[in-house]
Amino acid sequence: MNAEDAENNKRKVEAEIRQMEIDDVSTVYHLGEKLFTSDEFPILYRTWDAFEVTDHFTSDPEYCLVAETEDDKKIVGFILATTIEKEGTAWKKYGYVSWIGVDEDYRRTNLGYRLYRRLEEKLRKNGVRMIIADTDADNEVAIAFFKSIGFSVSSQHTWLAKTLRRSRGKRQNKDKNRTDDEK
Repeated sequence: MNAEDAENNKRKVEAEIRQMEIDDVSTVYHLGEKLFTSDEFPILYRTWDAFEVTDHFTSDPEYCLVAETEDDKKIVGFILATTIEKEGTAWKKYGYVSWIGVDEDYRRTNLGYRLYRRLEEKLRKNGVRMIIADTDADNEVAIAFFKSIGFSVSSQHTWLAKTLRRSRGKRQNKDKNRTDDEK
């Protein structure tokens, strides 16, 4: 089944895909808080926080989009992206999908697809020839979504994580006062 067929098999929601505005920042942040929990994604290499939203909004506002229901004007989805310019590479200008989320009550309504398509239009108009997205290798839903809109898995990355324990204050202070030869 291609992306167009998948689009036609989903229930429709009347929603406008539009540019994120300053008044939307808090709502997008709180929706992301519900979607990107540490319980579901315990070792995300990026952490969902207010900085993620404000940084994207202030640095690349044209690539920050929201899905807003037409009847009650509720924001039920978003996509945050950026561009990366690399001289000496095949495409020179890349798009990068940093975050995409749709409220659980509005999944399977085509909003993720519509958010992505609008973003792709904007990136294409600005000279982007390749778009990159990443997700956890076990996130089968996200991988299926990206494959359905034309992405291919280009390589497998392994992210390693280590939680550092806090050291005791006394020992740490003693070590600070010792020279390298004494340690």
